[in-house]
Amino acid sequence: MFKTLGKRSVLRAGYAVVIGVLVLSAVEAYRIQVNVSQQHQEIYRRYVDQEEQVNTLRRNLWQAGNYVRDFFIRTTPEQARILRSQLDALQAEDARALEYLAHMSPPRLVSPDIRKSLNEFWAVLNPVPVTMLRASHDKQYDFIQREIVPRRGELYSALLDLSAADKQRLQDDDREFAESRRQAAEHLLLMLGLSVLLCVMVALFSLHHAENLERQADRNYAEVEQTKRELQQLSARLLEIEEEGRRRLSRELHDEIGQTLALLQIQITNALAGLQGQPAALREQLERARSLAERTVQTIRNISLLLRPALLDDLGLVPALQFQLEDFLRRSGIACEFVEENVADHLPDTAKTCIYRVVQEALHNCEKHSGASKVRVTVRQLPDVLAVEVEDNGRGFQLNEKGMPRQTKGLGLLGIRERAIIAKGSLAIDSAPGKGTRIALRIPLDAPAVETAPLETKEVTA
Repeated sequence: MFKTLGKRSVLRAGYAVVIGVLVLSAVEAYRIQVNVSQQHQEIYRRYVDQEEQVNTLRRNLWQAGNYVRDFFIRTTPEQARILRSQLDALQAEDARALEYLAHMSPPRLVSPDIRKSLNEFWAVLNPVPVTMLRASHDKQYDFIQREIVPRRGELYSALLDLSAADKQRLQDDDREFAESRRQAAEHLLLMLGLSVLLCVMVALFSLHHAENLERQADRNYAEVEQTKRELQQLSARLLEIEEEGRRRLSRELHDEIGQTLALLQIQITNALAGLQGQPAALREQLERARSLAERTVQTIRNISLLLRPALLDDLGLVPALQFQLEDFLRRSGIACEFVEENVADHLPDTAKTCIYRVVQEALHNCEKHSGASKVRVTVRQLPDVLAVEVEDNGRGFQLNEKGMPRQTKGLGLLGIRERAIIAKGSLAIDSAPGKGTRIALRIPLDAPAVETAPLETKEVTA
């Protein structure tokens, strides 16, 4: 018992570990998926933000040159104020872009040369609205070609290099991301492999345990079947001993005690005949003695018939059943109908004894419990089976799931079912409240009977 409990505990623990590992694997897979998604979004968001700020710097370079060109086309104080405000706005936007790049996570380092060039570029452009307001066109053109174009080209190239570095960094981040994703997948595969290994171990242990339980169940079933066969053999032997004892006792009662009492009755009758003219008191005593002997002889015969009728052994099954029904009619007053078809005179002792006892028990129950007014007994011999039916029109009873009465205190029906099993036959009981009762018995025959009789229906009368 403790061994079984230990195996059950191991199985429960194994299942719990497998379920736990699977749950952890699912949680880990979800965590990896979330982290991967967040990391991927962060990489591309940072790259897009960096590119946006660098593009702002490049765009402002070209716009600053364009604003100065427009100012040189129309050099007026009003246009100078507009250029001043435009340059201030572009310079402030560049400052914000540089500040944003400096505070990114991780921070994007802008080289000091770029910062210096930007500062120099804006230092050159800031005085233009004032210094170039009265300048000639040649001087303005010379200023653009000498100061703006070279600086702007240099800064633009540096910013392009910065964009290329951002792209390279994006590729490096993608490689790192792919490596981290590979490591996470390997970790997850390791957990899943552990889960599969545990599942296989638990499944093998479960199969082994199930096979052991199945073998134990088979052994228990075989033992139960063996015990059942032994009990059936014992029951058959006990019934055989009981029938043999009944047969001997019936013979002894009929042949010895019955014959002796019959002789005593004859002697009393002869004594009465020789006492003509004797006192009446003496003759009266002898009459009482003869009457007592007659009743005793009848009682002995009834007991002998109840134990085992000599008709069953001497004349066969059909005469014994006919006599049984006649006696039943005399006792109970219930009308009886007997039908027999092709029943041989010589049947196996086991079969005819079983049929006789089943009919006897059915008639006894009918007389005692059914309240029926009519009983029909049918015996048919088929090529390989003897079929017997006892049917009445009594009050009936409720059957349970095993086909037996729900409320019964006796063992009569169980006894006749056991007899049917011992005879390798089957017994079926069909009944319902208010619909009578039908008992059907089928006993297989080893070989077809040689002697048969035509169908005969007899109404049993007293």
